[in-house]
Formats: sequence, structure tokens, C-alpha cells
Amino acid sequence: MQRPIQVAILAMPEVEPWVALGIHDAFWAVGVLWNRVMGEAEQPAFAPRIVSVDGAPMTSATGVEISPQATLASMPSPDIIFVPSLLIASGAGFGQSNPQVLSWMQSAYANGARVVSSCTGSFALAEAGLLDGCEATTHWAFVDPMRAEYPRIKVRGDRIIVAADEDGRIVTAGGATSWTDLLLYLVGRFVSEEDARRLAKMSLFDWHHQGQNPYARLVTKPQRGDAAIHAAQEWAAVNYAEPDIVSAMAARAQLAEKTFARRFKAATGYAPLEYAQRLRIEESKQLLETSDEPVEAIAEKVGYQDIASFRRVFRRYVGVSPADYRRRSAMPNHIRKLPS
Repeated sequence: MQRPIQVAILAMPEVEPWVALGIHDAFWAVGVLWNRVMGEAEQPAFAPRIVSVDGAPMTSATGVEISPQATLASMPSPDIIFVPSLLIASGAGFGQSNPQVLSWMQSAYANGARVVSSCTGSFALAEAGLLDGCEATTHWAFVDPMRAEYPRIKVRGDRIIVAADEDGRIVTAGGATSWTDLLLYLVGRFVSEEDARRLAKMSLFDWHHQGQNPYARLVTKPQRGDAAIHAAQEWAAVNYAEPDIVSAMAARAQLAEKTFARRFKAATGYAPLEYAQRLRIEESKQLLETSDEPVEAIAEKVGYQDIASFRRVFRRYVGVSPADYRRRSAMPNHIRKLPS
């Protein structure tokens, strides 16, 4: 029997404990839970450890106490380093608070360890310099902040899993529960696809086949750096269904259209038409979630007279059709029927 694969799951005060503990227990389950239920001999495939700088108990940002099982020094070269979700404002801030963690990651990677992350854990990899010039992903809400802080990284905000190199020694996963996709990938790659399927069955894990787009909010709060553009954004948030919305936004900003387009892109990162489309599609998502109106009526309400055009733009931004989005967003009928 081969020795179990050594996995170091990083724990710092910034870590989200439910993710760190979920990762630990899912790795622990491989070769154990299925075998136990089926009456087969247990063959643990992984040896997960929650590790920290000094191994002392800590209180997480959510108020939960975490008791690490090992120190960084006791695991100088694990097979896999897993960085869970972090409650942080920036990678630089995390690095200033955790310099020993970054240097340990760099050293372990140089010694052959694989380094993976889920959600905002990718900021730790970025701050350690492991993602320079590479592709990566993170939680959809932190795509723009990562691009701004680390312009050398090609951030693929629509993806669930992204390999930074051809060997797969560095892999990042998207937001929240995408750690389950990453874990199934690691089990499939380093143990077997059958063990990955068994883990999925035992834990009711499912692949996020459509990526992050079905979950992402397409627009965020209006920026405040450019007052004229801010005014146009505030107006568009209410009047997104206007037929010639870009011209109307430029007029609201009291700018010539070419000047408006240039300043809008500089301020928001989007061309005015793309921003307007995102507003319309985001509003249509809300209507699909909260009403029974026909898709055609919703399309017209948000500014699309051509239903085919609406469906095409919706799929481009969301990754699924309007009808599929409504189905996946709705509370299942059997849940609705439970006693209140």
C-alpha cells in the first residue's frame, strides 16, 4: 500500500473555517467512508493536516476557534498545499500579516509541493509570486480587485478551475463551494476517477459545469472617481430599458459621446454598451428569480424587443439560457411544500 498523500491545509485568522474543515474531512474520506459503508477494507488515500505558523489555537474572522494539527516547520515539503478561502481586503495586506506563510509556500513549492487554492485563497498565491504571468481564477466578486492588484495575472473569472502551468502544480478554483470541484479533480488525478466518483456520491458533491457566471453579479456599485460617469451610472441603474441608452447616458453626463465612451471605460473598465447590457441582464436575472412572467415579457421590460437577441446576450453573460437560469434559481417544489 502506498503512503497517503500528505496535504497541508493552511490556517490563519483570515481563513474561512467551514471551508478549511470541509477540505480536511473530504480528503480524509477518500478511501475511508465509501469503504466503511460498503464493508470494504479502509485504505486512506490522503493524510490531511490543518497547519499554521506555530500550531496554536486561533480564533478565525468568523469567531470560530481552529486548532491546527501541525506547524509549518513540521511539514516543510508536503505533497499538496491547499489554501482555503480567506476573508481579506487585499493580497498585500495578507502578505504583511503572514510573511512566514508566504515564504513557507515559496520554499515548499521550490521543493516540489503542489500548491492549490479555492476562492480568495488565490490572493495568497498571487502575493507569493506563484501566479506571475499565469492564468488563475478567484471568487467572481473579487475578479476585478485581483486584476487591479496583480495586473500580471490573467484572471479567468468565468472559470471554476484554472491550472497555472502545464504540469498542474499550481491550480486555483473559483468562489465558495468550488473547492469541492478542485478536490474531486485532485482525487481523480492522484488516486483514481472511481475514487472521485465515490467521494461525490458519498458527499453529494456535484461539478459546477457552467462555471461561475450563473452565480455572478454582472454589475457592482457605481464608481465615484469620476462624478460625471457616476451620475450616468446612477441614471442607468433606473433607466436601463431606454432604447438608445448609451446616448442618453452621455447626455446625462453632459459629455460628447466619444469623450463619454473614453471616460466611461477608464472609470468602470467597461464600454458603455457592455455596461448597459450587463445592467439589463442583471435586472432580468432578478425578474426570473422572483416572478413568473414569461421570458418574452421580461426581455421587453429590460429593453430588448428582439427575444432572440435577449437570449443570445443572456447566455453570453450568464452561461445558461434564461429558462435554465430560472429553473436552477427556483426553490424546489418539494421544499416549498414543507411545513412553514
